[in-house]
Amino acid sequence: MQPSVIKGRIDNFVRLKEMYSQLLPIITSLNLPEETIKFYAEYVIDNQIFQVADRDNTRHLLLVSFIIHQYYQLGDALVLTFNQAVTSAVNDCENKIKESLFENRMNTSRLVSSVSIRSVTHIDVLSEVERIIHDQVMEASQKVELIDELLRKRKVSSQVFLEDQQRLNNLKLVNQRISDREDYYQALEKGSLRIQIRVSDLIKVLAFDFETSQKQLLDAIDYFQKKDGNIQQHNSVPIDFLSLEEKQRVITPDGKIRISLYKVLLFREMRDHIRAGALNVRSSYLFRSFEEYMIPKLQWVKDKDFLLKRASLSHLQKPAPILLKLNEELNFHFRLVNQHIGNAQNQQVYVDAEGQWHMHRYKPDENEIEDPQNLYPQTRAVSLLEVLTTIDQISGFNTAFQHKGIDYLPPRPAEKLFFATIIGLGCNIGIPKMSMISKNIAANALQTTSVQYFSPDMTLKANDLVVEFSNKLPLTDKFRIHPGFIHTSSDGQKYDVSVASLRAAWSFKYFGNGKGVTVYSHLDEAGQLFYSTAFSSSDHEAPYMIDGLMHNRVIQSDAHSTDTGGFSEIIFAITALLGIAFRPRLAKIHEHNLFSIDSVSTYRDLGYQVKPDSKINFELIIEHWDEILRFITTIKLGYSKASTLIRRLNSYSRQHPLYKALKELGRIYKTLYILQYMDQPAVRKSVERVLSKVENSNKFAKAISHGNNQQLIGATYREQLTAEGCKRLIANSINCWNLLHLSGSLAECKKPADREVLLKNILATSTHSWEHINMLGEYDFSEKVDFQAFNLDEIFKDGAEI
Repeated sequence: MQPSVIKGRIDNFVRLKEMYSQLLPIITSLNLPEETIKFYAEYVIDNQIFQVADRDNTRHLLLVSFIIHQYYQLGDALVLTFNQAVTSAVNDCENKIKESLFENRMNTSRLVSSVSIRSVTHIDVLSEVERIIHDQVMEASQKVELIDELLRKRKVSSQVFLEDQQRLNNLKLVNQRISDREDYYQALEKGSLRIQIRVSDLIKVLAFDFETSQKQLLDAIDYFQKKDGNIQQHNSVPIDFLSLEEKQRVITPDGKIRISLYKVLLFREMRDHIRAGALNVRSSYLFRSFEEYMIPKLQWVKDKDFLLKRASLSHLQKPAPILLKLNEELNFHFRLVNQHIGNAQNQQVYVDAEGQWHMHRYKPDENEIEDPQNLYPQTRAVSLLEVLTTIDQISGFNTAFQHKGIDYLPPRPAEKLFFATIIGLGCNIGIPKMSMISKNIAANALQTTSVQYFSPDMTLKANDLVVEFSNKLPLTDKFRIHPGFIHTSSDGQKYDVSVASLRAAWSFKYFGNGKGVTVYSHLDEAGQLFYSTAFSSSDHEAPYMIDGLMHNRVIQSDAHSTDTGGFSEIIFAITALLGIAFRPRLAKIHEHNLFSIDSVSTYRDLGYQVKPDSKINFELIIEHWDEILRFITTIKLGYSKASTLIRRLNSYSRQHPLYKALKELGRIYKTLYILQYMDQPAVRKSVERVLSKVENSNKFAKAISHGNNQQLIGATYREQLTAEGCKRLIANSINCWNLLHLSGSLAECKKPADREVLLKNILATSTHSWEHINMLGEYDFSEKVDFQAFNLDEIFKDGAEI
């Protein structure tokens, strides 16, 4: 990002900070929930000034909420800008070092080769000299003559020795620079000015949390802010946040400070501590301390029983019975797995010569492979508008899109404007272009509808209405392996972002030289997409998986599967305590350690081939059980999003006791799942089946998002979520239309035998089929239209100016 853009954001933030400080007593008194602040702030954003000014009763509340929201949101933007700027600068330095080493590799190679050759010569001469000296028969004078002759023959003179010594010194110098990384520190120092221009003013204005952040680093930040970034040569400059090696680099032998190097190391430490949760920001939604996202401790102590009852978690109050039951289940499954391997009942697991167990790659049965036969209309293309209109008439999803006004509601726009907005955003065409390529759609009316009636929450509700209807269809439950048991799955898909966006991240693997985001979707066995979100492509997928499971208005998961990207050990603990069986497809499953509550020697003494590798620390779990319950209750009651809590907790992963306790508990549930996966074909089958559906769903999503070369055009997080919600609404509408069409085909079957055959064929196909859907609009050849004509005479005129 250009320094001028950063400066503009800083200037805006300073003005907001002044207003926020003046309003702080009122803000503290109001104590508005975060969702309320965002709701009122978005109203101000979406409306014109005179519309806000006319709200006599609420305008002050609206403006206060707007200031809070903008202050926090811009604070997040500045922190993200800071992290990206520092990361870019540090990576540039490391790349330059690599390039330098690569460019000098031939010189270094020649140097090493020449030193090696001369070393062989010197070693041969020394060996011969040693043999001559130790010869017991030869006279001393004869030995001297032989040694002198040997040196003359091998051309080893004092000049050659000096040249070899210089080569050796040069090689030592090259190796010393590499091992000491002095070239790295010099590169950081050289690039320091570039990063200072971008982030120095930013650090001066951010409001850091001095109560929950690392003290040594805060001392350095405080010094930087008080000195207005002008670090002086003085012994009071804080350096305790630096490592011993970095201190030695920053302070020169004569006691002076390399100021440029000091600053860039400070910036780097700040970035790392923000990521690790050891440096928290008050002026932020995303980077506050972990404790601020939890149910307050005082409230927890006072109302614990009531909160647990509200969350339907009262049965978790005591840890001992839970761990005892888990231990019994673990011992049962360890015994069962080893028994089935021993009697050859389980052919999927084998043990190698070193005693390590492995699993054969899963191969689906013939009846599990989806049949490509097409059960959908073959003689006509169903327009996307027809699909949306039909499903809206049935489910009423358009009622979810309501005007964002508070005490004034204008006349509702025509329904066609809602369909045009859904297609424009969901197909990634964009609202301006959608109005250009649509008949009987006014550009201003479409723009107003997209701004005043569409938001992430509204698209979420619209999707819920479609899924709620499709979930009632008798055919829907037929897609489930176990009727009444809902097995869901989720997966992430990378999308390029064609505009500047702080939410986007670099990834050469996925975007080449561009940046992008991850769109993460949840669906069930019947293809119903019940939740989706978008986040930076550099973020881990696992925290966002819980968000979808908690959005359970319609689809309440009994089990959930992801690929390895959605897996972590604490996710096993969280899902289990929430009453959901987590069943990921683990890559190289045999390399995962197994754990037990009993001593490992117990299983070894029983002669088990599959046995635990380690014993978990159950005392740690019991010690922090109350905090585990507070964490789970916070998620269940929606005090904070699970993704926010887990991301912040992951930041503290190296030292936070709650993280360690959850990880220990998760290891038990992970071991239990692996044992079930090894021994139960039905578990393996269901996991592979639902994940194949979500992978097919990703292709479906790409087909819908065909506009702008499938590069997202939303810059802000809100725009990206709204567009993703519209895309999911289109997918759910097509899925629902397909279910209705297939249900109609079943109803037309008069003979039970024919119906059984058709049902079998239906269940072997995917409802995420779109070959019969016209996503791209229609070409109209019915009228003669006067298209633009070019004046070729003027274009090819002699002497025409180009």
